Amino acid sequence: MSRSVKGESLPDKYLGGRGHTIGTNVAGTAARSVSHRKEVAMTQNRWGIAGAGFIAGMFAWDLGFTNEATVTAVGSRDLAKAERFASERGPMRAHGSYEELIADPEVDFVYVAVPHSEHARVAELAIRAGKPVLVEKPFALNARQAESIFELAKRENVFVMEGLWSRFLPHMVKLREVVESGAIGEIVSVSADHGLRFDPDHPEHRLYDPALGGGALLDLGIYPVSLVASLLGDITDVSAFGTLTATGVDAETSALMRDTAGRHGIINTSLSTESSNRASVNGTRGRIELGYNYMIPSDLRIVSFGEGNPAHGEKVEDFIGAVEGGMGWRFEALEVARCARAGLRESPVVPHALTLKTLRIMDEIRQQVGVRYDAD
Repeated sequence: MSRSVKGESLPDKYLGGRGHTIGTNVAGTAARSVSHRKEVAMTQNRWGIAGAGFIAGMFAWDLGFTNEATVTAVGSRDLAKAERFASERGPMRAHGSYEELIADPEVDFVYVAVPHSEHARVAELAIRAGKPVLVEKPFALNARQAESIFELAKRENVFVMEGLWSRFLPHMVKLREVVESGAIGEIVSVSADHGLRFDPDHPEHRLYDPALGGGALLDLGIYPVSLVASLLGDITDVSAFGTLTATGVDAETSALMRDTAGRHGIINTSLSTESSNRASVNGTRGRIELGYNYMIPSDLRIVSFGEGNPAHGEKVEDFIGAVEGGMGWRFEALEVARCARAGLRESPVVPHALTLKTLRIMDEIRQQVGVRYDAD
């Protein structure tokens, strides 16, 4: 079964090494200038984190590697959990609700790191409070929720961005530069894979819970799907199949996509196995090979074909994409602050169009494999 999905063209192992500065002129969809209801402090960026789980902790830890941002508060529905987080990651204040966190006058920016099922609701709270917000991926459970949040942000003149942190990492910046330079010719296909093993004997894990937006696709598959979405044009066909868990979420999903130019995208994602976790962007004059765990700081290889034909020789260039200190979550936080202070409502690096395009593709894949959420 094939269906049309429209849209605009557009962490297990930790690495250390060479530093990298994210610039302001990364190619992408232009964002419109607006005035915000609240003036953002011009000193250190003060962040409040909604959620006190693993990713929230990684975000707080990584902000410690920049002098431009700090975490001033954390909020959880469980005050004791927030207090433990503040004690371990502090100094910061702890709040027993997301509403209290967002209302904190010492919080200028909000990072939403709650379960997937709560992303839209907590983002709405932050937007209505007039505070720029970064929403952990996936931005929402489906495209309809995302459209509603973007419409609200437009009405309230507030910046909002999906936390696709990998788009700010050095090797992903390099990938876009190489593609735009024409070094590998015209893109023919993009293939990407992301699979990690989660013990099925523990169905209480959030990734096995449909009420929390569980499943491989939304949590892991968003990396390969968003990569395909960012490099191909309008997707005209999607063919997908998957294997469901006993709880009704996808344990394994594969999909083939085709855009209006006939280019292909191939993705696989899994909760059942640690897969190759690699990706490849294949062009008429070469390819870009993304190394193991390409969704975190990683390396890439650029292979250029002589006269467009490997028989005429290959030129190989390796790019080392390590980050000096931390993992690179801070880059997305600095982008939020930069954009908000520039009067933008969206980032050119993770534009709303990319978020919507990715979610529409995932909506179609989920429909075909049979994964349903209450919000659908």
